[in-house]
Amino acid sequence: MKSDTKLSYFSGLKPSTLTIAIAAAIPFFSVQAEEIKELATAQAISKDESGYKIDKSSSHKITQPLLNTPKTISTISQSVMQNRSIDSLADALRNVPGISMAAGEGGDPTGDSMSIRGFNSKSSINIDGVRDVAGYSRDTYNTESIEVSKGPGAAVTGRGAAGGSINMNTKAAHLESFTDVSLRLGTENDYRGQIDSNIVVGDTTAIRINALTDDGGVAGRDEVENSKNAIAFAFATGIDTNSRLDIKADYQKQDNLPDYGLPWVPNYSDNDTRELADGLVSGEPDVDFDNFYGNVNRDYEDITAQSITLKYEYDISETTMLRTLARVGSVTRESMVTAPRFASTKNDAGIDIYGDPLAIRLDDEKGRDTEDSLAVLQVDLIGSYKLGNIVHDIVAGVEVSQETFDRWNLDAVIEDNLATGDVFNDYYNPDPNKVFTGKYGRGLKSDESVADTTAFYIFDNITLNEKWQVSAGLRYDDFSVDYDYNLDEESASKIETDASEFSWNLGLVYKPSENGSIYLAAGNSFESAADDVTPSTRGNAADLDPEETTSYEIGTKWELMDGSLLTSAAIFRSEKNNAITDDPFYEGDSLTGKQRVQGLELSIVGIINEQLSITGAYTYQDSEVLEATGEDAEQVGNELARTPRNSMSLWGNYDVSSDLSLGLGMQYVGDRYNSTAPGGREKAEAYVIFDMMAAYQVNDKLKLQLNANNLTDEDYADKVGGGHFVPGDGRFVSVTASYSF
Repeated sequence: MKSDTKLSYFSGLKPSTLTIAIAAAIPFFSVQAEEIKELATAQAISKDESGYKIDKSSSHKITQPLLNTPKTISTISQSVMQNRSIDSLADALRNVPGISMAAGEGGDPTGDSMSIRGFNSKSSINIDGVRDVAGYSRDTYNTESIEVSKGPGAAVTGRGAAGGSINMNTKAAHLESFTDVSLRLGTENDYRGQIDSNIVVGDTTAIRINALTDDGGVAGRDEVENSKNAIAFAFATGIDTNSRLDIKADYQKQDNLPDYGLPWVPNYSDNDTRELADGLVSGEPDVDFDNFYGNVNRDYEDITAQSITLKYEYDISETTMLRTLARVGSVTRESMVTAPRFASTKNDAGIDIYGDPLAIRLDDEKGRDTEDSLAVLQVDLIGSYKLGNIVHDIVAGVEVSQETFDRWNLDAVIEDNLATGDVFNDYYNPDPNKVFTGKYGRGLKSDESVADTTAFYIFDNITLNEKWQVSAGLRYDDFSVDYDYNLDEESASKIETDASEFSWNLGLVYKPSENGSIYLAAGNSFESAADDVTPSTRGNAADLDPEETTSYEIGTKWELMDGSLLTSAAIFRSEKNNAITDDPFYEGDSLTGKQRVQGLELSIVGIINEQLSITGAYTYQDSEVLEATGEDAEQVGNELARTPRNSMSLWGNYDVSSDLSLGLGMQYVGDRYNSTAPGGREKAEAYVIFDMMAAYQVNDKLKLQLNANNLTDEDYADKVGGGHFVPGDGRFVSVTASYSF
């Protein structure tokens, strides 16, 4: 199946120097290169329609099969998502150890924010190879596969990606007519209906429509409900010809009750003006994990996400392809969420005693009214050339994009009666239905930001002979941001940042046999203060150079069982030698900190025998703050936030007969902390959860599937934030009926 990117129209761009150079180089390469093979378009291919194993990356910049790619890349196929009844990106990533989810802070959505190999990767989520905007929860109804590339990868994806990046490969139209409909009913008074219809309309043309309606509660969380409606359209023409056009569009609306979960009981070990009330012990609170400390009458979240993508591929020859992609998209979000924070009383010594009274405030409401947008153009020349006995697989390209962010105040049009400072929720038995008589509405614009990126890149995978391959990549990014903030005040201010950075990767692959590889790899990434388009306004943060992370990896990959099973092992080390830390001599920060994450990755995915399919992985991470100065010096020796030392995931599907299949899986995540700073450092306890599945093929059209997640109804902290955490889903049982036409 040919992979497609989403559609987009980008106006006002002039031909770049690189585009002209590419066009000029085409005749030379066409004459000089021997025709060694027909060039394949980038695609994510499963071993078969129902397979767990994916053989090739969905990124056009990775030209070799995963077996010969010198990097840890974890894939989640559509079959795994169907077997496990996965419906969101966050849920899918449970299959990939070494990823820890974060909770929203300061009104930011909980959404898809995570750390990979110890480093923040919330701005490193891509859809069909293009950076996605905004923090929101992404559904998988239109997802063919998910790919997690670990280790610094700015050469491939641009800024960020210190710990890795994620790519969601969306469904494309192809030359096979079918219609699949499904309905899932669950124990949370929930339903989920989907339709996936692919229609062939010509010899080389097809359209595909995916639609979703989803509504219901969240297992293990009182009151929390999420609802979404979405539709995606894909059009493809020229399929299997030398001139291919793909157009994709998607639209999604979400209506959620946002959830900031439970408050940490803080330790305040570094604060002389705050103490805990007697009887409270820092860490996870001793309360029912179902407790909801928000207010159902005040809290809300409305999200609209949409995008259009156009991709055109033209085979100039059997060895050279020109690829052009354009996309525009936007995400709007209006929300009000209550942050669960302890009430406090000041004693005679002037010290704030938190937990006295033992209650949770309702006046820490966080409003957000934002719009994020993106316009991007990518132009790539992709070729495979044989010069003598050496084969070069080359990708050269340019990317030009503009990202914008706008924020408005969410003002109390009618006074908020819950935000007066004297209204509380009981710590043990909160009342989420307290009467709310206020009203919020859009006020003045407070922030606006425009970020422009121009990038040039080139990758070359050199096959020296049957045994040895060398890969190299280089990318140059010019990333500038104009950020205006406090626009609603007399103190309106402006920050301008500009980062011009080179990113690189190198790899050496030795193939002792056709079904195996041993590799060495290295690469880097850069993170500026404006990675998420809004530069930090704290002190001198916006004036600092980008942080840089460098990673080294040694690994091996083997295909077993006649190529149906892929196993891999790797040891890695990622170092950030100019981490932001407190400047001991001047007010502000400096780039004199050092952080390190090193560890081990093991994985297995594919078919063991005709009856058993498996996907599993284990990650060991040893993280540490090596150097910090000033007030941050007390962090030295601490583990990085959200970096469990041990984590693993395992899922197996066993075909009892041609009609009946059973699945069983588990996920283990070790202890992890929410921060490196001792005063706000709390531990999320280790947990293990178990899931199961039973599916029965009634006939060639109808299939019934039972899923049960978190069988033991384990209480655990899933999304970890600074002042609070969001518990993981409780026990959830669902039945799905699928019908194929």
